[in-house]
Amino acid sequence: MVRRLAISLVGLALVTGSLAAAGPAMAVSSAHEGAARAAASPPFRPGGVFHQAPGTSPVLIDGQRIVYSTNWSGYAVIGSTFTTVTASWTQNAVTCPVDKTDMSPWVGIDGYSNDTVEQTGSSGDCNASGTPVYYAWYEMYPRDVILLSQTVEPGDRFTGTVTHIGGKKYKLTLKDLTQGWTNTVTRYISAENDSAEAVMEMAANHLSDFGADPFTDVTVDGHPIGSYTSSAYTVEQMEIKVKKSSVARGDAVTA
Repeated sequence: MVRRLAISLVGLALVTGSLAAAGPAMAVSSAHEGAARAAASPPFRPGGVFHQAPGTSPVLIDGQRIVYSTNWSGYAVIGSTFTTVTASWTQNAVTCPVDKTDMSPWVGIDGYSNDTVEQTGSSGDCNASGTPVYYAWYEMYPRDVILLSQTVEPGDRFTGTVTHIGGKKYKLTLKDLTQGWTNTVTRYISAENDSAEAVMEMAANHLSDFGADPFTDVTVDGHPIGSYTSSAYTVEQMEIKVKKSSVARGDAVTA
């Protein structure tokens, strides 16, 4: 089954995008102490790099190339090397009909066709007691995810930027515009910089019912993602494909 949502990105005329979910699990503080304590013992771990769904091939739907994945949904630009990517999103509220569900929007470089990902984002998970937990994080995959201590609440507006400074040096900035905090780190890793993404990632067994598409204003090297239409580039539109039994209640699916 395919989890499909409507996506609207500046400069990109796509109306059938899908945001998958897979992403880091666990992290920060929530406004409620109980939720914060729950976040301290994450049930999930980040999904890492893009994985194509077994037995699938890219298809054209409404003129758009769709690639099916088991863990990523959203957009990846390929065809060159990239220096910086920025995206804004809303951390939507998640419903928790079952445990082991999550949704993690993030922005980053690499991971679509190689073994590293330089990324930062937010997450909403359902813990074992069925309670939503919200947090923020960054990751230099394959290193472990780093959980931030700042408060995250459903409805918070975020802007994230990942920039390759040069050599092995990267700067990752995440701003919670609602709570008024900014987290900026400089980290080092040897990477190829051959894709730039805005992704929803799924680390759990179920895709959280997170409502509307959270992403807006995605830019790559200062240009709207939809402007990468020349033959040198490909904007890969990714959709999550899961078994029917793995879809959380409330998810819209198509065969």
